[in-house]
Amino acid sequence: MNIQQLLNKNSIFTALIALIVILIGVRITPVSVDPVVKVMISKNRVGIANIYQQRDIEFTREVWVDVLDLEESSRFSHPKLGNIATYTDDFFVDVDHKITVKESDNYRFMMGSDDGFSLRIDGKLICEHLGDRPFSVQPCMIFLNEGEHQVHISYFQGFGNSGFTVEYARGDEKPRWFGEDSSSVKF
Repeated sequence: MNIQQLLNKNSIFTALIALIVILIGVRITPVSVDPVVKVMISKNRVGIANIYQQRDIEFTREVWVDVLDLEESSRFSHPKLGNIATYTDDFFVDVDHKITVKESDNYRFMMGSDDGFSLRIDGKLICEHLGDRPFSVQPCMIFLNEGEHQVHISYFQGFGNSGFTVEYARGDEKPRWFGEDSSSVKF
C-alpha cells in the first residue's frame, strides 16, 4: 500500500468521524425558538372547572415561546418545543404582553381553547369561555387605536384533551399567530 492510498483511507475515516460528531451534536442540541411571548404555567392543587375559580397553586413555571400555537395532537404542545407543561390536567396559563398597533382598525383575535379562557386588552374584557369544552376557536372583535396595548390572556386546562392557540388579524387580513409580527402589529 502506498502513501496516497493510506491518505485516502485516513481522509475517508476522518470525514466519517466528523459526520458522526456533527450528527450527534445536532441530536443532543435542545430545540429552541425565539423568546417572544412569556407563558406562565401554574399547576393547581385541585380540579379546575371555571376560568375564574379561586386558584390553589402548587407551583409555577415560566416558558418563552415564539407563538401561541399550543395545540398539537389534542395536547398542550408547541410544534417545535413539544409539551411545555410537565403535567396534563388542572393548570392555568397566563400571558401578559404588550403589542404595538401600527394602524387603527378593527382587529379580531381567534381564541382556540380546550377548556376555558379570557381575553382582556387594556384591562377591558373582550371575550371569554368560562368552563370546559372540546377544542374550539372563538372570534373576538375589538377596535384598536394606533399605539401600545396591554394584552392579558388566561387559559385553563381541566382534564382530558387540551390545547390553546391565539391568532390575530386586522380587518380581512390573513390571521397570524400571536407572537408573529405583521404589517399592522409588532410584538
